[in-house]
Amino acid sequence: HAEDVFTQEARDQAASGDAVQSADLVIGYLASDGAELNPLYCTERDLISVNQLVFESVVDLDETQKPVPLLADSWTVEGNVWTFTMRSGVQFHNGLECLAQDVVASYEAILAVGETNPYYGRLSLIDSMSAPDAYTLEVVSNYPGMITLYAMTFPVMERTTLADPLPRGTGPYWYISYTEGVSFRLERNPLWWKQQPSIESIAGVCCYTTAEGLEALQTGTIDTFSTRSYSAAFNRRLSDLTAVDYSTFSYEMLIPNLSSSSPMSDVRVRQAVMYAIDRATLVSNAYLEMAQQSEVPIVPGTWLYESRSAVYYYSPERALQLLNEAGWSNLTGSSMLSRLGSDGLLDDLEVRIITYTDSSSSVRKNAAEQIAANLNAVGIKTTVLSGTYSQVADAMERGRYDLALVGVNLSEVPNLRPLFAQDGSLNLTGAHTDQIAQLLRATHYAVTEDEMLQAYSELQLYLVETLPIMGIGFRTGTVLSTRSMAGLTSNREYDVFDGLEFVEN
Repeated sequence: HAEDVFTQEARDQAASGDAVQSADLVIGYLASDGAELNPLYCTERDLISVNQLVFESVVDLDETQKPVPLLADSWTVEGNVWTFTMRSGVQFHNGLECLAQDVVASYEAILAVGETNPYYGRLSLIDSMSAPDAYTLEVVSNYPGMITLYAMTFPVMERTTLADPLPRGTGPYWYISYTEGVSFRLERNPLWWKQQPSIESIAGVCCYTTAEGLEALQTGTIDTFSTRSYSAAFNRRLSDLTAVDYSTFSYEMLIPNLSSSSPMSDVRVRQAVMYAIDRATLVSNAYLEMAQQSEVPIVPGTWLYESRSAVYYYSPERALQLLNEAGWSNLTGSSMLSRLGSDGLLDDLEVRIITYTDSSSSVRKNAAEQIAANLNAVGIKTTVLSGTYSQVADAMERGRYDLALVGVNLSEVPNLRPLFAQDGSLNLTGAHTDQIAQLLRATHYAVTEDEMLQAYSELQLYLVETLPIMGIGFRTGTVLSTRSMAGLTSNREYDVFDGLEFVEN
């Protein structure tokens, strides 16, 4: 019986070094002191990914991040009411059947925890949830659109174990033990409703820094380590390691100063800047090949990405043409552009790029300096100012910049309202028009796949035409391993081990 696994003897064995040594696969993970595994309180990125092996959701996201059935095998929608039919016969790790009531209990528990829970934000798409019977889940959404399905990707726990340190899920693995700051152990779930995983046991070893994790990988203490750190860029090239890259939702972009005091207020200048940037070299040199080019805040390769949004190929000639059309030309015989001002005096085309560095790397500053070199090459006199995050935020608030190179953390829910809505928490330019409001509304009200594709396509094409933001790309992470990880085909941030159950032992 499933409960038999959770004996004190099993827990004691798992907490020992032997439990780690005997595992088929040993994973290194980063976690701070006191990190919890219970999905209600788990906020550590690496442990959230591990939990994806233990807990399943009503709806899953496929390799293109399109919603697909998981614990629910079908759904219908009428107005704002979504009705999900739960898959019958799916058992939790304690042998109890997964029912609609468990979904409602998990939903309510996450809401009760509040904003500290990483799934709380997506639940704002839902107005209410109920279980008319054991296999029927009724969800009243705040929007009638298909975006509601992304809200249904939260972990479902057996309702009587919600308060346990290790609640029961329905996934391919179950927890045997967890010692905070030391290790965890997972074993194959014989009750899983899909094909049994090849890897029977997985151990996790806690690392406190990326350097420690990379060293453990090199010394053979662990088999696999996932990281977004730029310090892993060199290790990706080592012949004795396999590397599986994945997209994150950390988006790098230039924020233009749209006030009349800045040359960036002219869309032709913004377009010229986009043509002037050599993105391929930027990603390779400044971002150490740990970024994916994208001019829009939708991950390339996902089902909602509009490939026609990739319009700004590297072309200094096209950049110069646009600058000339905007009135900037070489009037002084120097390499810099200028124009006659209203007072009859020459105005030089000058741009200030501001950015910030973090404690672990100067990648963003290096990127800003390369962008500056690209702009100087087409006659835009560009300087780079680097400071702390708070200094950059203050300069932006005061309008003392032309371009700000920043990174923002987006959600796997394709909700772009934070970036572009009038009251959006990430709308750093304050740009807002009636047209963009209508385009955003369409993304939330699109019911069918075709309608959703159309809505996001129109939004992305509008963004690259008007450039309220100037996209660089998404940061990427990598799963490094001393063994083959063939099977990790749809992994992404917060689910880096997606497909691990299909990796050969």
